[in-house]
Amino acid sequence: MTQSGTWRERGVLRHPALKVLLLLLTGSFIAWALHGQWTEMRASARDLRVEWRWVAAASATVLAVYSLLIQSWRVLLRGWGGELSYPAAARIWTIANLGRWIPGKVWSVGALSVLAAREGVSGTAAAGAAVLGTLLNIGAGFGVAVIMGAEGLDTVYPGFRTGAMVATFVFIAGVLALPRLLPPVLAWFAAKRGVPLASKQLSARTLWTAAAMNAASWLGYGMAFALFSRGVTPRISSDPALFIAVFTASYLIGYLVLFSPGGLGFREAALTVFLVGVSAAGQGDAVILGVTSRVWLTVLEVLPGLVSLFFLPASQRAALQQAK
Repeated sequence: MTQSGTWRERGVLRHPALKVLLLLLTGSFIAWALHGQWTEMRASARDLRVEWRWVAAASATVLAVYSLLIQSWRVLLRGWGGELSYPAAARIWTIANLGRWIPGKVWSVGALSVLAAREGVSGTAAAGAAVLGTLLNIGAGFGVAVIMGAEGLDTVYPGFRTGAMVATFVFIAGVLALPRLLPPVLAWFAAKRGVPLASKQLSARTLWTAAAMNAASWLGYGMAFALFSRGVTPRISSDPALFIAVFTASYLIGYLVLFSPGGLGFREAALTVFLVGVSAAGQGDAVILGVTSRVWLTVLEVLPGLVSLFFLPASQRAALQQAK
């Protein structure tokens, strides 16, 4: 038995003390990131005038992005022979979306699998669609970031453009090769885990459609952030394409810090650095945008999930314990 296997057996990775330690690490990073910026943020906050119509437009755009991502999951699920009505998929997806606030971000996949199985869909197909959808989403995000603003972001971190272009090339090549690569990989995984193989194989059209929908979702997220910025700090402005690139890059950085719930602290720090670096905002305005956009998106992420959870039958709520 490997050392990591021993740890899993002992439940160390799920120990409350480890979770507390990770939260303390995240809190320390947030305190460090805000250190020295408090004075400038307070000065900018005095002139804050929120224009709610822009915030409302931004919120509507985010909800439209959610609907696109839900449909993307349904497309992959259908490709593997699973069929969910849109209302059922939306209910499951919004509940699973709460999992991004649990360190490790793997609870979401388990929740999708358990709840989809309750709807008569193969749990393996549901989990596979969720994992594949996440990978496509991350790859598409890198592609959108480099296409929309690599030149500007390269002024912040020299080499970003090269790295992002490499990531984009790998993503595009990977998407094109997926129809050939995926079947043997899934067969190997099913044999190793002893789980039944999905009854159908994903077609190239299904994979490319899902990839395109995920790329469109990042464009929508970025536009929503540009609208939100217009509503909260109307004195700053920049090319919408740059807002899309900045938001996408900072969101991905926060997402990939797996131990931080929702990328808390790391996404805001990256957003501040990028906005200041590309001269889209001053330090104070950038920090305000980082903090307020976190509150705004958290409400939009959590509220739909809590509403869906409230109306979920008690038996299915109990089944969610299996997702841990």
